[in-house]
Amino acid sequence: MKTTTIAKLIIALWITSAPLLAQTGENKVKSLFVYNFTRYIQWPQTEQDVIIGVLGHDADLMAAFNEMASKKTATGGKIIIKEFSNPAESGNYHMVYIPANNSKVISQLSNLNKTLIVTEKPGLAQAGSDINFINKDGKIRFEMNIAKIDNTELKVSSQLKSLAIAI
Repeated sequence: MKTTTIAKLIIALWITSAPLLAQTGENKVKSLFVYNFTRYIQWPQTEQDVIIGVLGHDADLMAAFNEMASKKTATGGKIIIKEFSNPAESGNYHMVYIPANNSKVISQLSNLNKTLIVTEKPGLAQAGSDINFINKDGKIRFEMNIAKIDNTELKVSSQLKSLAIAI
């Protein structure tokens, strides 16, 4: 896919997040962002399914993520969503999504080098997550801890970095 096409796709998703939020709910919008993260981040093991772990139980969030995973694929294979409850298991996933109500465990996970940590509570990008969702002017945006993510084994596209609010 051409770089301009990729950038247009991400920008379109980013700009339209407010109407999508009103129509389909915040979790669905976040699941679409997460899908795009899988497309513009390369993990050390590139030709395989992308396994996303969601910390804790949130039925609405899981429904949105499972719907996304049933309709979308990652570059190397399928997207697989799994719930888990023990932060010690976080290294078993390509991406770990930490809902706001479980954010107190971020300090236990901030040293993972092959796992993308995605959160959704203000201040967590500075506290150790790689990507953090925020609500800005009624739209969902994402912050990226560029220095932290550059010190991992993940390769993040410059287009994705340019769309993020750099922390």
